[in-house]
Amino acid sequence: MKTRFTTLLSTVLFLLLAGQAAAQDPMIVTVRDINAIDQANIQTLNDAGAGLAAGDIGDLIFNSLVDSTVQFTAVVMTDPLTSGLASVNNDRPDRIHVFVRDTTANSMGPAGMGVQLVDGSFDTTGLLDVTIGDVVTIVGTVGPFGTTMQVAPTTVTLLGRFDTDFGLPASFMDPVEVTTADLNMMIDTNGGVQVNWNNLADMRGQFVHVSSATVQVRDISTDRPNWLFSTDGGDTVVNFYDTSLRYRNDRDGVYPAGWNTRTDDFVPPVPGSLIDIQGFITNNGDDPFVRGVPGGALLSFNPFEDSDLTILESPPQVSTPSKPDFVPTSSDDIAITADATPDPMRTITGAVLKYTTSDNATEQEITGTSSDGVTFDFTIPAQADGVFVTYFMVATDNTGAMSETDPVVYRVLDAGINEISDIQATSDGGPGDSPYRNLTTDMDITATIQSVITTSSSQIVSAQDDAGLGAWTGIVLDTPDVLNPGDQINITNATVEENFGLTRLTNLTYTMVGSGDPLGYLTVTTDALQDSGVAEGFEGMLLHFDDVVVTETSADAPSDFGEFSFSSDGTTDNQVRSDDSSTLVDGGTTLFNGGERLDFLQGLWYYSFSNYKLEPQDPATDIGMVTNVATEDDVLPGSFGLHQNFPNPFGEATTIRYELAKAGHVTLEVFDLLGRRVASLVNGEQAVGTHAATFESRDLAGGMYFYRLAAGSKVVTKTMTLVR
Repeated sequence: MKTRFTTLLSTVLFLLLAGQAAAQDPMIVTVRDINAIDQANIQTLNDAGAGLAAGDIGDLIFNSLVDSTVQFTAVVMTDPLTSGLASVNNDRPDRIHVFVRDTTANSMGPAGMGVQLVDGSFDTTGLLDVTIGDVVTIVGTVGPFGTTMQVAPTTVTLLGRFDTDFGLPASFMDPVEVTTADLNMMIDTNGGVQVNWNNLADMRGQFVHVSSATVQVRDISTDRPNWLFSTDGGDTVVNFYDTSLRYRNDRDGVYPAGWNTRTDDFVPPVPGSLIDIQGFITNNGDDPFVRGVPGGALLSFNPFEDSDLTILESPPQVSTPSKPDFVPTSSDDIAITADATPDPMRTITGAVLKYTTSDNATEQEITGTSSDGVTFDFTIPAQADGVFVTYFMVATDNTGAMSETDPVVYRVLDAGINEISDIQATSDGGPGDSPYRNLTTDMDITATIQSVITTSSSQIVSAQDDAGLGAWTGIVLDTPDVLNPGDQINITNATVEENFGLTRLTNLTYTMVGSGDPLGYLTVTTDALQDSGVAEGFEGMLLHFDDVVVTETSADAPSDFGEFSFSSDGTTDNQVRSDDSSTLVDGGTTLFNGGERLDFLQGLWYYSFSNYKLEPQDPATDIGMVTNVATEDDVLPGSFGLHQNFPNPFGEATTIRYELAKAGHVTLEVFDLLGRRVASLVNGEQAVGTHAATFESRDLAGGMYFYRLAAGSKVVTKTMTLVR
């Protein structure tokens, strides 16, 4: 129960804050004004259909109130303590998400009267102190996040209760009845679905109810389940979104005490289930199932309370089959259990486990046994050393309805885990989880720390155990310990985790066994990484790209997450992303202009938020200079540029590459921090083209050095680090 202000104190506080708001001169609006979309823009969206460019959507679905300070009065529709979308730092969620409905909806109707408040200063604005049914005056800034409309409050003033103090009827809190076709529309015969633009202004932020929808598909492989449902047999679908703590499974023990976290896992209904569901509408644009639509432009459904979802009838509810809690050997038969719970009006008539192996693609089937009709037992026979086993359960009820689980994988290793590739390699050589996901086990891996990237909230440590830089030999380590590139460690125990598709080792037990230089960067081109299997195999490795073109300055337009795209051949077909996670890399999209050419780009090959991407650690070493096309005064067309030395940092020797746009006298010299020349690598006439020189450190002390290329009137200087 939350403490309430007295009426007098509440009124005084309201007057004070109202005076403050007046000083800020907010515009008095309704939520409908905030959500309004020009009819001409709606027509443009409809006319574009499947040809709509993702970057154009944000410009069309908002209005002139964006970035304005506004004031409106609304009723709180969701509990702030149930908001769970944000990460936690310093024992505090970064922000809370609360949905409200404008009080004028009582006289004007609910269409367009709902909006999401997103508040990073909730401990001072007052938003954390409200409860469902409170009437509040909100002063805040209209600021969409991507394609989702939201308001960032600066003050939230409590006025009273919607019913007892304002006389609003109980029906004011009711949801609006809709179908999935009201929210999203079919745009082609291949499953393409897009926002129903005609209803967007009315629907976003709206509290709605959908009756008798059928669950189409689900993914329960992570702690953030994804699923779709439809009211018209799948012609149109709506994506579930987990803004609420009650619908995600990764916040218990992470969020502070007092928040409405789950202690048990939420499991979405199985495909084929008939449901009633209510919740709030957002336009998040990242549906995991429906592809081929501009920007993933779909409206999503955000239930908040447990009671918002009712399963009317369903095929059997099935649990993910168990995995061995050890590394199996070729002498081990593997016992598997899985649950199949029938609809209350039905019974389970049978369950089978189906499996294939990496050396036998023929599907095998094992009939389960059960003493209680719910938990079924299976035994997979022993397999040969090195074999991957992939399996899933299929359960059938007395109506013939069937449900199957997501596949599970394990791998047989007689010698145990002694290489990173044992953890990273997948059964088919493509994208996928480690066969030892969620397993805490002994191992014997000696690896070299490749990079340590400091982010705003943590560090990203990568390690590799193959000097030949082969695929599947790099991995990310989650450790707070101070490690440095070149450190050699022996890992004897760890937990294998999958973090949104990124394989990493946590809870490390290791010893330091040596130090030296990192193993270096693997030089690749972006076209090779369009093969998802190749991209997955390089996860956790350091990659180097020569001579790349910046193809997009904001890879998530209209949002700005500080990611840009680049390509080895200058085409968007072969582009990949680069991120700004490192505190040494400037955030935002101001690093480069589109079309600029970098002489190189390098960093950790990483995976987050559904994308492979490069994570440079330090611009001084990982981001090359912007090279320019030669001027008309140059004898031959070409470029002039100085590459970062490789490797860097280095020990005994390193290579410096550079390009000349025209022939002439060239010098390449190395200087110490005091400006003293310590080496002259080139001093003479050279032709147009690419050149390389080797710098041998000999008896020089470790530390930073400068190297300078001069050709005619052009001079370029870079730094490099010698490690002893």
